Amino acid sequence: MSKFLRFAGSMIVLLFASACEYGVESSKTIVLPDGNAEHGQALFVNLQCTACHTIRGLDLPQSEVERPFEFALGGSVTRVKSYAELVTSVINPSHTLARGFRGDNSYQDGKSPMTIYNDVMTVTELVDLVAFLQTRYEKVRRPGYRYVPYPSTE
Repeated sequence: MSKFLRFAGSMIVLLFASACEYGVESSKTIVLPDGNAEHGQALFVNLQCTACHTIRGLDLPQSEVERPFEFALGGSVTRVKSYAELVTSVINPSHTLARGFRGDNSYQDGKSPMTIYNDVMTVTELVDLVAFLQTRYEKVRRPGYRYVPYPSTE
């Protein structure tokens, strides 16, 4: 009977352990506090993000740094980036390379030329910056398609 109880106990522990998701592939999310979009806009300018980025529909002061290329953010999109995607884009810009720039010479060895701000920016500043970026996207419906039905063969 004791072997059976040990076996049953081990199975229960394994079931609970397999139900937990940890690590980088976990579906668990980090929930950060709400940010201040106004502070985020000022930060966007102060960190000289305008050296490479423009914000559609917003006229921001130009960076003193020469723009090597231009990557527009914001505007009307059919799919808005999630909060987690925006945070990841800021803290790990090489994680997902933008579609139009993958084969472009703006990326060296598959890495984004974007400055890594992880040691420069506080978490509060990151939250504010992402809050600002989120306000700059407007989700629009994808235009519908009209399919012409095939004529009946009957």
